[in-house]
Amino acid sequence: MKNEQKEQELKFKEVYLDANLFVYAAISTEQQGESARKMLEEIERGNYEAYTAALTFDEILWAITKHNDKETAYKAAERFLSLPHLTLIEINTSLVQSFIEIYKNEKLKPRDALHLAAMQSQNIKTMISSDADFDIIKGIKRMDFTKR
Repeated sequence: MKNEQKEQELKFKEVYLDANLFVYAAISTEQQGESARKMLEEIERGNYEAYTAALTFDEILWAITKHNDKETAYKAAERFLSLPHLTLIEINTSLVQSFIEIYKNEKLKPRDALHLAAMQSQNIKTMISSDADFDIIKGIKRMDFTKR
């Protein structure tokens, strides 16, 4: 019973990170940015074992460059790549097939469907995101870092 409880606790500590966490942490001077930076600090301390798709890297660069500048974008990308307790999930054929099914069956944008497929590929049940679109997905819990 103790091993089962430890496994459940570990699963709760496993989280999937949406790109908006990194974007807000890099460019927002408001409460959202402060909350995002605090969440990343929690991950750095090992309070969570974090996962995200390799696609997240592209989203971070694109969003930050669009709203700020290239230097800010690559500094955020460097922080992303050096974040301890973060595992990148490879986008492979199997994941793309799951993504297509999710996109076909759920009311999600394509990138959100890909994030969900990546998350499900690792059997992760908790997503850290400010995107309420994920709230319609059964079987996952969204932790909104902006509400902490």
